Amino acid sequence: MSKSKATSIERLKEFINEYRRYKIGIAGLILLFFLVFLAVFAPVLAPREKYDNWYNLAYWKENPSGVPPVWVNLFSSQKLPPHKIISIDSSEAEFTESGGTYKYTTNVTYNFKYDVPPNDIIIRILGKTYEGRNVSLSLKIIRPDGYEIKLYSSSTVFPEEYDGRPCKTIVFSKNREIGRNIIKWASQFENETNLRTISGRPEVGRWTIYALFSKAEAGILVGKAPMLRGEYSLVISATFYSDADEFYGIKVIIAGATFGLAGTDIYGRDLFAGIVWGARLALIIGILTSVVSTFIGVFYGVASGYAGGLTDEFMQRIYEIVASIPLLPILLILSWKFGATIWNLALIMTLFYWVGPVKTVRSMALQIKEQTYVEAAKAVGVPTRRIIMKYVANQVIPYAFAVMALSVPGAILTEAGISFLLGGRGVREPTWGKILHDAHAAAATMKGMWWWVLLPGVMICIAGLAFIMIGNALDRILNPTLRR
Repeated sequence: MSKSKATSIERLKEFINEYRRYKIGIAGLILLFFLVFLAVFAPVLAPREKYDNWYNLAYWKENPSGVPPVWVNLFSSQKLPPHKIISIDSSEAEFTESGGTYKYTTNVTYNFKYDVPPNDIIIRILGKTYEGRNVSLSLKIIRPDGYEIKLYSSSTVFPEEYDGRPCKTIVFSKNREIGRNIIKWASQFENETNLRTISGRPEVGRWTIYALFSKAEAGILVGKAPMLRGEYSLVISATFYSDADEFYGIKVIIAGATFGLAGTDIYGRDLFAGIVWGARLALIIGILTSVVSTFIGVFYGVASGYAGGLTDEFMQRIYEIVASIPLLPILLILSWKFGATIWNLALIMTLFYWVGPVKTVRSMALQIKEQTYVEAAKAVGVPTRRIIMKYVANQVIPYAFAVMALSVPGAILTEAGISFLLGGRGVREPTWGKILHDAHAAAATMKGMWWWVLLPGVMICIAGLAFIMIGNALDRILNPTLRR
């Protein structure tokens, strides 16, 4: 092993041992590893198609709108049902053939153990008939108490398309026949006072879903009966009248009152996908801006300090002009003019962020150039560029790493601020700032959707805190003015 390599390893070991003394730096690394984990494994934690379809609201139509994360049940006395999707292929259905009819029957079970009923139940029956023939559909539910309710029976075609296949969609809260059948069945348990109360109510709405999951007793139709917990069986039948007709399967969507690890916004978008992919975008824009701007500022300060004289004066006046420019208004104007993508924002911020380390680096360069070994190098004719790179910049660069770490939070916060303020003209990627803007535009806090605001805000704080902790530790180790 060469002497220089051995020396470098010793210096690295010395730096690691020094860094381990600062618990704040260790905590910062833990937070950074968490962010890096989210960024690296974003395609695994939240499939890429969620990122690509963030603004395609049709993609999220099967998600519940504006519901909290599933973990709120850990802190709430009232247990809310999670969102659930059950898909059944045609091969899983029970098939019977009789007298030219072809019947497919599926039995979907739902174990209900919550204090609030689902927001809705949506059934998609996928199939295809030929020559304009109808298909007969029937739907009934068997409750845990043994009551069987015939909800729906109709002869129809497949009027819609779902995933490129013909489909018939039945939405419990919007279907009058289902609502009418639930009310008719539940009325036998109601008292006269409550029946008069519901007189004139429309036969659709979530109140019929509430009755479906309530105990069979007085108050069932006015929301005063307790929930009936247990296993509900949903029996769905589709009868075709030709062997040429096709049955593809059934999809049952239990629109729950909670969803995923981060909840949903009013558009049904999975906020966990936005949080995860936002971590990748935050690290990209923060680190890219910090690295490029810091190296520009370091070499600018080195060149200014080493050159001295009128060159130094001229370069410092340029620095002062750029440093005095109000950053946020200029960034907003440039982002509005040239379009706000994370790459454009990184470039625009770099044009102004480079001034950060200039003064400190210049003062370091002024001291280093007066050292004896630098004077000796000049005397033997070592080129100026080599002197700057080998003797001056080489001693300044370690300090630059501390500056980089401390610059990242500013870049992340600036991006978040620009995305928040520009709104629709801001970045199109689902950054944390963009998510906060959408929450503000939808008055999320006024509507009680705290998770829509809190989670991206906490992630911004975590990202900023991680780099501030790391930068603080590096600054104490590498900044000559702070060395003990």
